Amino acid sequence: MRVAGDDSHFEVDLRESVHLSNARLRVDKLTFTDSFLTTDAGAHLYFSDGSGGVSNVTIPEGAYTGPTLAAAIQTATSRTTTYDIARNSITHTIVVGQGWLSDTQLEGYSSGFPTGASAQDPKSLNAVLGDGVHGATTVTWAFVRMAPYNYVFLKSSKLRCVDHHGPRGTHDILCTVPLTGGIGTQVEASTPDGLYYDLQGELSIRGFDLSLTDYLGRPVNLRGRPLAMQLTFDQ
Repeated sequence: MRVAGDDSHFEVDLRESVHLSNARLRVDKLTFTDSFLTTDAGAHLYFSDGSGGVSNVTIPEGAYTGPTLAAAIQTATSRTTTYDIARNSITHTIVVGQGWLSDTQLEGYSSGFPTGASAQDPKSLNAVLGDGVHGATTVTWAFVRMAPYNYVFLKSSKLRCVDHHGPRGTHDILCTVPLTGGIGTQVEASTPDGLYYDLQGELSIRGFDLSLTDYLGRPVNLRGRPLAMQLTFDQ
């Protein structure tokens, strides 16, 4: 029933118009394959350049383990980077005055970002690395996780729920999907049993949009794998 878009962001065209008044909605049998690589939320690492600006490197796209991610960072920066399996941490050597920058720190800069990235959306690897702790000559990221997302969200701008708030306070989320199995696993989700969400206002629809997104509302990459679900409306 998809008429436009791609695997995770598309339009649905119904056979006929449907008129809804004081209607409720639930999602069942939502399925897709976890196809998310470590770098999907962002692949850039940012450092102070020692002169008040920003320098950056890009980690190649991939699904990494702790040791392979440390090796990729070392290759990209030419600075010693090690992985500690006991602490699940990565320690990276820095030059004095050229420390690693968090996403919050990057908001204070207006330039130095690669194409497609900005201070508001740096597309950094920090979503995976987490908070870093600076030492005299190192930065350590503890409890590094290789998956870019803990949750994804099924959203629609047309089918807006009254009392269902998303992570950014919006009403456009139809279903929250936890990701627990890792890349390559089959993901299944639904609205909790017996629960419906009230839709906003009077609706007359012939089609609507659906998106599977991250918490920032950006459509995720399913890499050509199908997304399927059942939507149940009740009046």
